[in-house]
Amino acid sequence: MIRRLIATSLGEPPAVLRVASVPDDPPPGPGQVRIAVRATGLNFLDVSLCRGEYPVRPDFPMTPGVETAGRVVEAGPGAERLLGCEVLACPALPHGALGSSVVIDAGLVVERPSHVDPVTAAALPVTYQTAWFALERARVRAGETVLVHAGAGGVGIAVTQLAVARGARVIATAGSPAKLAVCRSQGADVAVGYDDFEKVADDVDVVIDPVGGDLLGRSLDCLAFEGRLVSVGMAAGPPPPVDPARLIARNADLIGVSWGSRYPWARPAAVRHAYDELFRMCASGEVRPPVTRVVSLDEAPAALADLAARRTTGKVIVFLEEGAS
Repeated sequence: MIRRLIATSLGEPPAVLRVASVPDDPPPGPGQVRIAVRATGLNFLDVSLCRGEYPVRPDFPMTPGVETAGRVVEAGPGAERLLGCEVLACPALPHGALGSSVVIDAGLVVERPSHVDPVTAAALPVTYQTAWFALERARVRAGETVLVHAGAGGVGIAVTQLAVARGARVIATAGSPAKLAVCRSQGADVAVGYDDFEKVADDVDVVIDPVGGDLLGRSLDCLAFEGRLVSVGMAAGPPPPVDPARLIARNADLIGVSWGSRYPWARPAAVRHAYDELFRMCASGEVRPPVTRVVSLDEAPAALADLAARRTTGKVIVFLEEGAS
């Protein structure tokens, strides 16, 4: 038997998620591996899955958790090379990683270098890959100005660190003095509240928006000529419809990025390249995953509620002792 966090209906995480002891998965099939989970990152994506708001709606019973670090303890035909390796992986839903083990396609697994510990590694896939591809799609160059909303959150901090590494200037928004201080500590040149960002973010080259709601429309008005706005989430709900005339007037681009729903399968070579660069930047200190809280599997539903209510900063990681049942 293994322990696993399971949802059988839609709703807020504490209401629909429970820790259950269930029979272990069948042995890995061809091209699959079983991972003994060490650490799994929590994301707003997991909240959206529980609520039924994520673009991909998995079948029930569903286990969230789309980024994990662990050890390969069993390998199916064609995946034997990974047996015994420490790895980083992004499971395919509905069989997520918030449990003591997970079976996953070997193509969604990368070996974890020894200089990146499991907790740090589990903070990389969703937030840093989302930030990486958002900046790639926005074609951010040295000397440009990037406005990032929710700058004290996981994606916001990742965007700030990676934009600074590209030589960009960063303006970050957040909702409290403590969170504004986090934004500055991560490299933001300017940190400002949501009510005031238009005063300091006139003619920015790029906006990265994980918040949505009315912030998206307000941010469009901050774009410079040929500016680019990348929507990566809707933590505050869907934004109002956008009149194309607002884009035409600025020759602006409005771009959507959902990394976890497509990139690992649709662009595997680009994803592996991004991991290589992120591992390199961890070694150099340019990337510093901001793990602010480590919780147990039993504490995960409450931690997701805190994440949904914006009571967290940085990254929350669920840590499991290998072999725990």
